[in-house]
Amino acid sequence: MTSGAAPIPDIEWFLRRIKLEMRTLNRFNFVTRKANLDCLANLGVTVAVAQDEIMSLTYQDYDRGPLPDHSCEGEVWEFVKDIGGIAVYIKLKLDPGRGCVCLSFHESSGPVALPYQRDAQPGRGD
Repeated sequence: MTSGAAPIPDIEWFLRRIKLEMRTLNRFNFVTRKANLDCLANLGVTVAVAQDEIMSLTYQDYDRGPLPDHSCEGEVWEFVKDIGGIAVYIKLKLDPGRGCVCLSFHESSGPVALPYQRDAQPGRGD
């Protein structure tokens, strides 16, 4: 484990909460920033496919967090996942009013920590 990384049980708790919210009607909010939409187009996928990728996240995809959300109250968690050979940066937040909020879903510009990814070389897409 890298110093400063959240413990695995904390990451798993966060992911369980995210996935529970995503299974509840109207409790998933995908922020439609240009970078997010460009990434979906580049991958040739829809928001629904992005949701599936988020649902498949594990502690091994964890990069950083929890970190303060600089634009409003709360915390954000960051993940990096290989999707179609592209290292995709995914920033998620649990919001009391909106549920799971996907703030970022775009190609990672690094650097990444991925403290729990065994034998992985981030960004290579092996």
